[in-house]
Amino acid sequence: MKSATAFAALAALGAVSAMPTTYPLMKKAMAADAPTTTQVLQYALTLENLEKKFYADALAQFDEAAFEAAGYPNWVRGRLSQIAGHESDHVSLLSGALGNDSVAPCEYSFPYTDVKSFISLATTIENVGVSAYAGAAQYIDDASYLTVAATILSTEARHQAWESSAVGGSNPWGSAYDTPLSLNMVYTIASAFITSCPDSNAALPVKAYPALTVDNGANAGDDASFVFEDSHTATNYAIFYSGLGSKSVQLSQDNVATIPSNLQGYSYVVISTASAAADVTPDNIVAGPAILNFPFNAWTENPPFQ
Repeated sequence: MKSATAFAALAALGAVSAMPTTYPLMKKAMAADAPTTTQVLQYALTLENLEKKFYADALAQFDEAAFEAAGYPNWVRGRLSQIAGHESDHVSLLSGALGNDSVAPCEYSFPYTDVKSFISLATTIENVGVSAYAGAAQYIDDASYLTVAATILSTEARHQAWESSAVGGSNPWGSAYDTPLSLNMVYTIASAFITSCPDSNAALPVKAYPALTVDNGANAGDDASFVFEDSHTATNYAIFYSGLGSKSVQLSQDNVATIPSNLQGYSYVVISTASAAADVTPDNIVAGPAILNFPFNAWTENPPFQ
């Protein structure tokens, strides 16, 4: 398993299946402080600025010879260069839409050390990007901007699937559904790469939660240690998110819990004092999310997480 520190219900589609209606992140905030479309676009631009810089820096550092030495055919770097171009186009489009409300790039630090760790981190960042757009879509009231966001989301998903499968030889998806994440959850992950931002940037309606790490060697179904700063005495729960499913598992006194055995692909976990996933709010999240990744082969059943 790899870890990093760093969702309007629909009617049942016949008797065969129905979309879960209790997923907490599917509940659109109706409060007066819910983010505006402009703020959501600024949030998206913040993430796209990060991705643009990530690819540009890595490709400047690793030339064709470096990819060849790492065992990759030359077309891999060529496709990654195309992805870098896509991220630059996303920045240009969002900046144009925002005009004077645009946010400038921040300063970043990315923990890759070679071509392989760059590609591994790229796959993770793209997956978070998909979760970011899926979770933020509920706040976009302008239909034209929503359509644009959908086209970016689908492209980010293609990036992630290609990097994971064609390049990494692993599963291109986690399940029938991608995993929407709240703005705060995504920003928590992104903030691990951000060292500073221009003072002139508009303040985003987000906050970063304390960091959470999980045993790097733990697999789905294993007991794992969850490491985070905890200043209260309430019982904590590990809340796992994958696709449109979620599950709560109580932590022991020494912060150990069993990872659900049916998690596949990229998933997320936060620590909360809420005993049920449906009751998780920004006020009761203690730490996280951490990113979990449980690869699976082509002959494994791949049902939605519940």
